[in-house]
Amino acid sequence: MNTQIQSTHWQLAPEADGVFVASGIDDIHLCIANILSTQKGTDILRPEFGSDHFKFIDYPEDIAIPNFVREITQALLKWENRIVIDEVLVDGEAPHFTFTVMWQLTDDVYREIYRTQVQA
Repeated sequence: MNTQIQSTHWQLAPEADGVFVASGIDDIHLCIANILSTQKGTDILRPEFGSDHFKFIDYPEDIAIPNFVREITQALLKWENRIVIDEVLVDGEAPHFTFTVMWQLTDDVYREIYRTQVQA
């Protein structure tokens, strides 16, 4: 269990046996997952927080996929300014989609590409 904070970016994260500290890249993965797991309007203190991609879960794929990509991209641009989005991939069939966000750190000199997967 990691409890030492060794990064500027960190948060407490739930774990099966308690709580651990998510820091650095792990913190960003967790933030992306939180944004994409929150339906816009469900966070009372931040009604604009989250994503509207949930609206398109039951649409035909040719309509749903471009809307997923747009809504996910807009939500991440608004709520996670530490990253630059390279690509959003959609896999699966309604109502079970997996979203893979390919991203880079905004201030990374080497431009390493990271992947975060979120289940719908």
